[in-house]
Amino acid sequence: MTINSGPHGTREVVTVRPGGVRVVGYGAHRGFVESPIRTGYVSRTYVVGGRSYAHVHREYRYQNFAYYRYVPGVYYGSQFYAWAVTPWGAPVRYSWSGLATPAPWFGFYAGYFTPYPTYASPDLWLTDYLVAENLRLAYENQQAGNEGQPPAPPSDVQPTSTPLSLEVKALIAEEVRQQLAAERADSVQPISSGSQPSSAGEPPPPALNQRFFVVSSNLEVTPSAPEAAPACSLAPGDIIQRKGKDVSADGTVAVEVVSSKPGDCDADSAATVQLADLQDMHNQFRERLDSGLKLLADNQARGLPSGPPASARLVADGTADPAADAEAQLIAQGTDAARLEAQVRGN
Repeated sequence: MTINSGPHGTREVVTVRPGGVRVVGYGAHRGFVESPIRTGYVSRTYVVGGRSYAHVHREYRYQNFAYYRYVPGVYYGSQFYAWAVTPWGAPVRYSWSGLATPAPWFGFYAGYFTPYPTYASPDLWLTDYLVAENLRLAYENQQAGNEGQPPAPPSDVQPTSTPLSLEVKALIAEEVRQQLAAERADSVQPISSGSQPSSAGEPPPPALNQRFFVVSSNLEVTPSAPEAAPACSLAPGDIIQRKGKDVSADGTVAVEVVSSKPGDCDADSAATVQLADLQDMHNQFRERLDSGLKLLADNQARGLPSGPPASARLVADGTADPAADAEAQLIAQGTDAARLEAQVRGN
């Protein structure tokens, strides 16, 4: 068991169990349970607000470094993907209270994230949706670390924070459009996730083809010049840019912080992150994008125009049942972590 206490009161507990099972908890009722389901594949059962759902990942290797790649559970029809990047006839206003309860995370990050006042096309709404989902995660992780209490308000005099600008959001929106184009191509002639690498060599991880990332988990990063700057932390909702495709001997990739919240790594600072962590950001990017697409497909983003028939088609390799005891495992882990910390304090 490893217990990591991060900034802003965040807390992550990681337990590795026999049989390749990994439990990652952010509180007694929040986190995920990762377990093998067949050779080369794992299922992650996420528990959020008492609800469980599962995503599938497949293990790959690149330059002898292992990483997991998200396997989509559904593809939509080509016309639906085309609609997702096509402008509406007129800009549309959207009330974020129609999606879920807008507060408290929405107001907590009001100085960092401002949704578009109107949306000209679905892809711009999807851009705000995936940023918003990561900020909600950051807030709830802090709340879980503070034993259910709201996190302390961010300082208004924090000089190192850099709000998410329209220019940066435009760069993220371009990543959204590129991913939608890739999924549309796969939906027409999907490549089996069970296919083997070609004889040309190991396929590079998709993260090495993406430039801008929305950070999706609490992450300690190493400055490129550690003698000049101390280690710092990133949290869900921060934005980083990949600066090259080279993977160093220790499995890291060069990045630069583009936007960050108060207390996180300074914007414009150069750092390195593990290839596996960068790929996990790409996986989460796709997972949240697919979640937003489902809302649009089911017409649950109330107030937005309806699209064409989604023509959803399940992908067998990307489908798994949630682990029935996932929440029980997280509760047990929380109890064990509290006992372990009490023992350490006693020593």
